Order: sequence, then structure tokens, then C-alpha cells
Amino acid sequence: MQQIRLCTAALAACVSFFSFAAPAIAGDAQRPPEAAIKAENARWADAFARGDYEAIGRLYTRDGTLLPPGGDKVTGSTAITGYFAKGYAGLKPHTVSFSHDEFYGNNQIVTEVSDAEIRDQSGKLTFRGKQILIFVKQGGAWKLHRDMWNEYAALKTDEN
Repeated sequence: MQQIRLCTAALAACVSFFSFAAPAIAGDAQRPPEAAIKAENARWADAFARGDYEAIGRLYTRDGTLLPPGGDKVTGSTAITGYFAKGYAGLKPHTVSFSHDEFYGNNQIVTEVSDAEIRDQSGKLTFRGKQILIFVKQGGAWKLHRDMWNEYAALKTDEN
């Protein structure tokens, strides 16, 4: 009888260990594909630096949507292309960089929370903000599905 109790206790301990370890092991297999999402961000930044707003539009899903601060939703590749073309009309292309990124999701849908900075051709900072991006995998390729951002408070200078 003592041996049965001892075996039962050992079995219960093993089951408890594996029940806590399994989610951690499974969680590793479900880590979001950060490298793939960073590559899409690099494609976006490259197109932006070239002023190729049509290329930017193609990086979104068919019903991809911009959610700009204080503005209406902008849905679809053509509308997204137009949004950026109008917003940067007459300007030389700017550059954008992304940082402080966090990724949540799996191999089909990923949410990114990050910072973005936009600089003009002279290097002057024109935008400093935060964003939430939702990427969806379609036909083996990652596409932006939702793109929402807003600006940080103005940077303090010696004059402020």
C-alpha cells in the first residue's frame, strides 16, 4: 500500500510539472515571427524614403485600414496610396525609422506596438510617435491590416 501511495505521489508531481511546463514549451513554438515583421517594416520604410506611395499601398491587405489621429478611416490600397501621396505632395521623400518594438501573436496574425520617427531630407524630426500595427499572413506573405498611430507630446527644447 505504501508503494502505491509513493508511486501516486510521484506521478502527481510529474503531471503537475508537465502541466506547468507545457504552456511555456508551447509558447515558444507560437512566438510571433519578429524577423518577418521587421522585414515588412523595412520594406515600408524603403518605399516611404523613395516616395513610392503605391508600393506602400501594396503592403496592406485588400481591406487594410489606416486609423490616423483625428481623421477618418482610410481603407483599401488605392485610398492608402492617396492618403500618403496627398500628405506628402510637393515634398521630397522623408525617412522613417521604427524602434522599441513589441510583438504579440502567432504565425498567422501579429500585433506590433512600436515607436516611429519621421525626418525630412535635412534630417529634421517632423514626427515622433507611437503606433499599433496588425499584420495578417495572406497567401504566404505578411500584409498590414490595421495601422494606427499618434504623436508623442512635443519635445522640450531649451527655449521651452
